[in-house]
Amino acid sequence: MGFVQKSIAAGLILLSLFSIPLLMLSQQWFDESETSYGIQAGDIDSLSFQWFDWQSEKQSFPFEQPTMTYLFLGFLSCSEICPIRIQQLSQLERAIEQDEYLANQSIRFLFVSFDPENDTAQVRKQVIDNKSARFTSAILPDEDLMTLSNQLSENIQRETETINHVGNLFLLDEAGKIQRIYTAKQLSTNKMLKELAHYLNQDSRASNE
Repeated sequence: MGFVQKSIAAGLILLSLFSIPLLMLSQQWFDESETSYGIQAGDIDSLSFQWFDWQSEKQSFPFEQPTMTYLFLGFLSCSEICPIRIQQLSQLERAIEQDEYLANQSIRFLFVSFDPENDTAQVRKQVIDNKSARFTSAILPDEDLMTLSNQLSENIQRETETINHVGNLFLLDEAGKIQRIYTAKQLSTNKMLKELAHYLNQDSRASNE
């Protein structure tokens, strides 16, 4: 891909991210009686995989430092769920930083691209990694990516002209175990924030017993 084509692709990606309808994210309901918003994962095994960051350095998940992780598989030229998810995570991170308790917790956002040809290292750095120290972008070898996709039932289909996938968001604990799954209809950052705080408080109490 030439320099001009890469520049155009990067511009289109940024345009799609900044022009998504924020109304979808701002129309949120907050029920004080709720303790669970996302879907429980059931018997899915803990996730463990190796990946490459934007600097092409090999990394491992779970992270070396124990951390809660929001994991999302997508591609940056997507015009549907992906830009909405990325904006959702940005809103969630801002809310975390404004919360006295959560701001001091180890919480990260891991974006795994399944379109590395277009989601180049510099594009991923600009759109994802530069957001904050909590954000990280990753690519995986094709075989490992499909294994991860099958584990998560993401149903990635790259054979068609348009890449298709489910677009779920996953909340993982320090051991890589999926604690919650958020579907494309679950866009309330307020409820996700409450659920995250509930889990961390519960985990903290268990550690102190």
